[in-house]
Order: sequence, then C-alpha cells, then structure tokens
Amino acid sequence: MRLWLKSFSLGGLLAALLFSPALRGEEQRPLVVALHPLLSEFTTRLVGDAAEVVNIMSSDADVHTFEPSPGDMARMQQASLVLAMGKHLEIYLDRLKENLPDSVDIYEAGRLVPSVVIDPANAIFACCPAHSHGAIDPHWWHSPLSVRRAVRHLGRELEERFPEKRAEIRERSGELMNELEELHEWAKNELAVIPRRDRKLVTAHAAFGYFCTEYGFQTIPVRGLTDERNPSPAYLAETIDILREENIKAVFPETKANNAILQSLKESTGVQLGPSLYADFLDGKPYIDMFKSNIASILKALTDSDSQ
Repeated sequence: MRLWLKSFSLGGLLAALLFSPALRGEEQRPLVVALHPLLSEFTTRLVGDAAEVVNIMSSDADVHTFEPSPGDMARMQQASLVLAMGKHLEIYLDRLKENLPDSVDIYEAGRLVPSVVIDPANAIFACCPAHSHGAIDPHWWHSPLSVRRAVRHLGRELEERFPEKRAEIRERSGELMNELEELHEWAKNELAVIPRRDRKLVTAHAAFGYFCTEYGFQTIPVRGLTDERNPSPAYLAETIDILREENIKAVFPETKANNAILQSLKESTGVQLGPSLYADFLDGKPYIDMFKSNIASILKALTDSDSQ
C-alpha cells in the first residue's frame, strides 16, 4: 500500500472498525464495493441478500475526477470484491490495485463489452485528456445492449462467487437482460421518427459514442458546454462555425451545463437548446429511468421545432 497509505493510516483504521459488521453486532455477509452507482444498482438486484453491496461514488459526482476517500479505502480493505466500470473510466484503478490486498478482487464490468473509440472524424472536441481522440469511450452504459452484455458476464461472475445462490442469480440475470432487450427495442422504435439527416447528437463531451453507434447518430461533442468559465471569443467563433457547417438542429446540455456558452450559441446560430441529458451525472435515477429520460429529451428536440 503506497499511494493512499499516509492518509489512510489512522482515519482508515477507524473507518474500518466502524464499518466492521462483527463489531456492530450484525451478521457478517460478504462485502461487495461498487465504484459506480449503476454497478451498485445491478449487483444489488442480482445478488439479493447474498452480499452487502456498497456504492462509494455518489450519483452527482464527476466520474472523470472522482477518487476514493480514506473511508472508501477502508471499506474496500474489508471487501471480497470491488466492481469497476472499466475501459479506463476509473483513472485511478491501477493505483487502487496496488493499494488493496491480494484477498480483494477487482472486476471490470465493461471489460467484455465491445469498445467504441472516440473518432476524430466525429468528436470535434473531447471531454478531457484521459478520454480524448483515439481513446476508448468509457461510457458504455448509454447502450442497453452493452449493459445487457455486461450484466450477463457479471451474473456469471457472481454465480461463481455465491454458488449457494446460483439459481436465483441466474434467474435475476435473465430477467434483467430481458428488460434491457425490451428497452433497446423500445428505444429503436421511438427514435425511428427522427430522419437520418437530423441524427446528429451535439453534447457537452464525448459521452454518447455507444448510444450513437447503436442508433445511427453522429456524435458531435462540443467542449465547453460544462465549463463554468466563459469561453474565449476565438473558441466561441470556432464552435459557431462548426454548428453552422454541420446544419445542427439542436444542442443538448448536460447536468451542470454552462449557460453562458449555451445562450451565446443559441443567439449566434439560432440552434435550439434541447432538454438536458444524463451523461456522467445520474442524479440518483435508476438506469432504465435515466435512459428513457434521455430518449424523451432527444425526441423532443429533434422532432419538435418549438424546443426551448
């Protein structure tokens, strides 16, 4: 344990004692720690009462800058399994592996999901240096079929770890996979009303590559829509030129959007502002609700000339 050792020492020890089920007089169940709220949601549903599932990242955290606290490290020290989204979403994951004992396994749920690469031909701007042109898009949860694949393999992993619950986990995995298949079919039917020429998704950063690949959209991330600073005149002019050249119908802000640049783009190009999309910040919504909300927002902006 090298990187977090100094900050973890006393605070981590106290937290470990506080989190110990034995010291709280509770029946001890295997502890599974999720590094993302969606993993916590899926795993809790699959394992039922076979394990205690703990999520350490809040639904309003920035997934690109989040790192575990000493208290989070204490929980992971007690865990039998740590679940990561993978595909380099958790930029701290290699360091985390170095700081956990060999008894704690890390499972990357996105590892067996086919990757989408951030394509310079589409991604005019990317979100951050870690997820830039040519990098793997880590936001695989924006495709229900990708999530379905991840759930299938996660279910198999959990069956191996909790063999006494194998039948229940397999049944729950099948139910969830069916729901995700139905969600995909529903989305495909809903989006069918959007003409191909209007299937251009302008968002705050490169978070919707899997969605766009799945449903035939061009992804056009525009850096700065979530930046609290006012954009420079040169940057704003370049962005305006891009939107005009691409004949963009609507720009989609995300949670914590930069209202200054959005208003400037609207005034300069006449482009409509679509409703906010859930990209990184989930605001506590269950996965299916989050995905349906995004579909509704896209439909409103790309089929309704009165979008605001």
